[in-house]
Amino acid sequence: MKIVWRLGIVLLYPLLIKVPPNTCSLSYTAAVVEYTPIYKSDEQVNIANLNTKHYIKIIEKAVEYSVDILIFPESSLSISNSKNLTVRRSEAASYIPDPQDKIVPCNDANNYPDSLKNISCAALKHKLYIVINHREKFDCVGDNCSDDGLLIYNTNVVFNRNGEVIARYRKYNLFGELDTNRTLEPIISTFETDFGVTFGQIICFDIMFKTPTLNLVHDLGIRDIIFSSHWYSEMPYLYSVQLQASWAFANDINLLSSGYNNPKTASGGSGIYIGRNGYVKIILENKRSNVLFVSEVPKVIDGKRLLNINAERVKIYNFSKSEISTTEPDVYEKYFHLIDDLNPYTTELINTESRLSSYEKTICDRNVCCELKLKFQFHKSTANKSSSNYYRYRAAVFNGTRTFSGFATGGVTVCGIISCINNTLRSCGKIFDQNVYADASTTFQSINISMKNIDSQNNIIMPISIAKNMLPLNVTDFTFQSVNLKNTTTYNMNLQNPRDDLLTFSIYGRNFDLDSLNKTGIDSK
Repeated sequence: MKIVWRLGIVLLYPLLIKVPPNTCSLSYTAAVVEYTPIYKSDEQVNIANLNTKHYIKIIEKAVEYSVDILIFPESSLSISNSKNLTVRRSEAASYIPDPQDKIVPCNDANNYPDSLKNISCAALKHKLYIVINHREKFDCVGDNCSDDGLLIYNTNVVFNRNGEVIARYRKYNLFGELDTNRTLEPIISTFETDFGVTFGQIICFDIMFKTPTLNLVHDLGIRDIIFSSHWYSEMPYLYSVQLQASWAFANDINLLSSGYNNPKTASGGSGIYIGRNGYVKIILENKRSNVLFVSEVPKVIDGKRLLNINAERVKIYNFSKSEISTTEPDVYEKYFHLIDDLNPYTTELINTESRLSSYEKTICDRNVCCELKLKFQFHKSTANKSSSNYYRYRAAVFNGTRTFSGFATGGVTVCGIISCINNTLRSCGKIFDQNVYADASTTFQSINISMKNIDSQNNIIMPISIAKNMLPLNVTDFTFQSVNLKNTTTYNMNLQNPRDDLLTFSIYGRNFDLDSLNKTGIDSK
């Protein structure tokens, strides 16, 4: 009898333990959304409610793919661009529950707007984690308070499978954003999931700064980052997906990126990047689009990923106009991207038409030296010998402080090559319209770049590239290595396979010691 009793306990014991789903799995399933929002209305209509209806359709589609976590973009739910409705005056901003209060807005009939309640109910009904971006209003008093007694934050909100608000992150590095406040100090936001992964959150412009972004990665050891953005792409180094891939590679983290889609301002770009394992697919649309991108994501366990990316488990669903009204069939022929001010750079035109078919030079800019070794072949097509529509290339080196559209300044260290549409510096960073035929005149057979003697204490250095399809090179297309010697580091970047479609191939660094200084001028070399 005694033996039988013990066996009974052994058989029943597993039934007494609640095992979290997927905890022991080597991966989880994530989805990011490329979304074109409704951002204005001629009627007195709550913008957030209109977008929430679209969000619910996207959530219901994501459920079909057994998604664990779903991420929506910055600014695409509750912001209003109507001239008659500021964020403060409209219903766009809402009180957001404090995660410590363990509130389920779905069950709260009075205190929260329909946008929060309906998404909370969707998370509860479909049992998945959902991350949205919502304008938040917060009651305040004292010297730092606005006249109306409110602070308005650009806030990410995370719902768990029970519809409960479990995390809230208020964007710290604002890109303009009138009517929006920031906290006195950055408030780090992380949350744990029942599938055994802890996530950190950043929003758009945060990715360019040390705080709070690198605090998550370096100080807390977070290996999975949620990145919701409304990015304004810039050439030649900061196109949305170009930066996303480079930043994920440099930090070797899983980056789940969801982008606000607006091709007219070169806004958009979404993907799931698996650190130094690269990516399978990136969403970058040249038309107003609503796209659900689903992928298996290998977990980082004890610093390693034990699974490779499974391309067969990547799913893409494009919503039609009949499903989501903001989708448009028209393709934009021109990207209206920003362009970095390259005048303070030290640059040199590379004569790719030279019979030598090679270029080897060391170029220095403000105590940083860049060694370039290139081999190439120039082969302008017979049919277009008189055409000037082909890319030229310049070596470009910079070590100084730049401005980010006047909203902030930051230290930048760059070494590599960039494309131009003619021989002048002012044409660099521009691209030919999509309806213009441009010869692939230069094939780079090899590129070797070395940036030497960089103080690695307060920098992040990335391999950054982009091709004519506006996508970054993948990890099989280049190598990137660093060699440490005392307090300095030499970085090397090499092209692995011949390419005739390069726009940028460079080493790009953020030097945080130079942040907040005045912009580096042309005469400061």
